[in-house]
Amino acid sequence: MNYCRWWLCAAVDTEPLLRRFVSAEHEQAIADFRQLDQKLADLARDCIRANVRRGVPGVDDVTNASEWGVLRREMGKKRRHIPLRQLLEKLPTALPSLTPCLLMSPLSIAQYLPPDRTPFDLVVFDEASQIPVWDAIGAMARGQRVVVVGDPKQLPPTNFFNRAEDEDADDDVETGGDMESILDECLGAGLPSQRLNWHYRSRHESLIAFRMPAIMREGS
Repeated sequence: MNYCRWWLCAAVDTEPLLRRFVSAEHEQAIADFRQLDQKLADLARDCIRANVRRGVPGVDDVTNASEWGVLRREMGKKRRHIPLRQLLEKLPTALPSLTPCLLMSPLSIAQYLPPDRTPFDLVVFDEASQIPVWDAIGAMARGQRVVVVGDPKQLPPTNFFNRAEDEDADDDVETGGDMESILDECLGAGLPSQRLNWHYRSRHESLIAFRMPAIMREGS
């Protein structure tokens, strides 16, 4: 212990960065940064909310014949509502003003959004390795730009229960066709890609570190 204490003091004295290091000041700097970062996040949230609310008319400015009037009337109903697809068709400008961001599955997009609506600025696919190509194409056509996010090392989407394969078919005959996921299709097409250098799971090593499972054998 005395030797370790002597070695530690000698190492700190020979290193200017360690010699000037004060743990209390370092911890305080971390706490100050977290506080300022939270304030910035809250301010950004308030700014986004204010920009969205700026496009929403006041209660006294809504007329029954307007899109906002149709939405208010539907919200006040208890039964006999207009089908959701027809309601969205009646709100071509009110819906983007009220909810500029929509969280939907590719199937919901095809089911509820009319194809002739104004394209979105951006379409983002998360977990793209699990989305088949034929499900993604329709959603991609709804946006001016697209971002495909996923991990190509994850398992591809399964189509076991949706397709009956011919056991007698010769696999060597097929020379083309779509890839299993939209992520594989984009990677195969050579589209510009960017690899993430950080992920929220990096804060917890147990979520990203690979460990061999312990196998208990009988008699061990």
